[in-house]
Amino acid sequence: MIHYTCDRCKREIDTACEIRYTVQLEVQAAPDPQLGDFDEDIDHLTELHQILEGIAEEDEMDLSNAETSLQGRYDLCPECHRQFLKNPLGRDAFHAIGFSNN
Repeated sequence: MIHYTCDRCKREIDTACEIRYTVQLEVQAAPDPQLGDFDEDIDHLTELHQILEGIAEEDEMDLSNAETSLQGRYDLCPECHRQFLKNPLGRDAFHAIGFSNN
């Protein structure tokens, strides 16, 4: 028998009596397509054009790097699923940190 564990709270999920939810997450870099575009009708200095073209090619190669993307599949118990739907980006946890007014 396959055993599932909630990836959020680490509790074992009993699929015989409760629903197991899966979250599939894919994060990719989304470059601005306008950053690499040049208007060919404008007369640029050849050297400047080559430098800018080289920078644009380097940026495209960097964005295609595996470090800029993530794919994951996570199992959630019903309670963690409800919490995830309420706050999928975890914003509340970030704002809940309080600092004193020193």
